[in-house]
Amino acid sequence: MLASFGSFAEYRAYQYMVKTNDPYAVATKANAQYIVSTLNPQMYKSYHGGNFINVDLLRTWICPGYTGRRKPVCDHPYDKETKL
Repeated sequence: MLASFGSFAEYRAYQYMVKTNDPYAVATKANAQYIVSTLNPQMYKSYHGGNFINVDLLRTWICPGYTGRRKPVCDHPYDKETKL
């Protein structure tokens, strides 16, 4: 007999503050962006700009499920508590 068990997938989400390292960029508050991604800090930096951006990790959490089919990244658990 074969038993079929449901599989459980999870992934890690990261929140970053991303700034440009370009000395000629206009210094405004819009220069910094808050980004949520499934890429770890090293992969995010190399994929999105290398030495031209500065990536600061703010927080990380585990999400249930998977990111296939352009599924959005889940919200941080603390954000859910503050929305109640």
